[in-house]
Amino acid sequence: MDLHLRKLVVPCIVAALAFTLACDGQRISAEYQRSPTDSAEQVMYNGRTFITSNGVRRGEVFGDTIGTYDAVTRFKFRPLQVRFSTALGRPLGVLTAPQGEYSLASSTLVTTGSVTIVSDTSARRLVTTAVRFDAAKNVIESDSAFTATAGARTLSGVGFTADPGLFGIKCLEQCVGSLSR
Repeated sequence: MDLHLRKLVVPCIVAALAFTLACDGQRISAEYQRSPTDSAEQVMYNGRTFITSNGVRRGEVFGDTIGTYDAVTRFKFRPLQVRFSTALGRPLGVLTAPQGEYSLASSTLVTTGSVTIVSDTSARRLVTTAVRFDAAKNVIESDSAFTATAGARTLSGVGFTADPGLFGIKCLEQCVGSLSR
């Protein structure tokens, strides 16, 4: 090889080798990648969304701060209020909690913190620390300690299932009291 050509080729090879060694091997993908838990895709203030299952509206969730995750299929509310309703839109009850998460994919709402549910029609009130609302079954459930009241009557225990209007509350363990007349 000619000396002049060698002076051009050798530096190019050295530069290419140095560039290759400097790469850290990370690949960039156009695929959707899950967000870290502390960073929302979007943040909304004073927003709301409907809770639905198979096209039937089960209620409406309101939040002061709402973060969206997983390509806008999961919502985190802080604090939140849920207004449960019948399929015809009649009010059943109101749930309040300091935080909660609603998943569009599973039609479930999970709340944590001091949770209070007040019935619009049965004059019942339930207080607990965590609940899960399954819109497909139209059932509120929990495995936490709870206290439910209806006037002077009280029911307490650990774990329950109930409808959103609190017409039927079924205690699961360590049940004390009754809401029946």
